Amino acid sequence: MIFKKLTIQNIRSYENLTIEFPRGSVLLAGDIGSGKTSILLGLQFALFGLQPGQKGSSILRQGTDNAYASIELELDEKTLTLER
Repeated sequence: MIFKKLTIQNIRSYENLTIEFPRGSVLLAGDIGSGKTSILLGLQFALFGLQPGQKGSSILRQGTDNAYASIELELDEKTLTLER
């Protein structure tokens, strides 16, 4: 499975973010509070939805009441898009 593009809206510190992943390994680096974990939470939400016991409000951007996540990935030479 190869991640191609992640789009998140209203997830924690991001109002709207799209990341196009290059081929190969990716490193998320930045200062504390820069949004690295928010990106990972958006990726997790796109792939799996909310986890058992997780409240939707825990991933929402402050002052919003809905969120969106989409991951485009390549699997067995086919492109798939998962949306939540």
